Amino acid sequence: MAAIFRLEDLNLEVLGPEAVKGGSGETIRLQVLSETAPYVHVTEVSPGYVIHPHSHSETEVTIVLRGSARLGNTVCGPGTVLIVPANEEYSLVAGADEPLAFAVVRPRRAAYALADAE
Repeated sequence: MAAIFRLEDLNLEVLGPEAVKGGSGETIRLQVLSETAPYVHVTEVSPGYVIHPHSHSETEVTIVLRGSARLGNTVCGPGTVLIVPANEEYSLVAGADEPLAFAVVRPRRAAYALADAE
């Protein structure tokens, strides 16, 4: 049976500082929607939140649901779909005006690696 999720109906949980790797900003909230194939979660971060350079062991599809994110020099608004290959380092910066909410879809749960500090 199909599962339907609406952003306004989700119960995103605030992650504590010990759970947040590679981010800087006020808050990050997350809800895992599917642990099995495909793995799906929704994340919301505060305006201006920086997700520092990192990579995942699985290819990731990210869909911007609300707010905006900057990937490199490109601003991605609601409805933007990002496809990030496995093991490619990237970072996102939330827009300054409103929280950024995005859905992440991967074939399975991925390992997470912070980029080396320079």
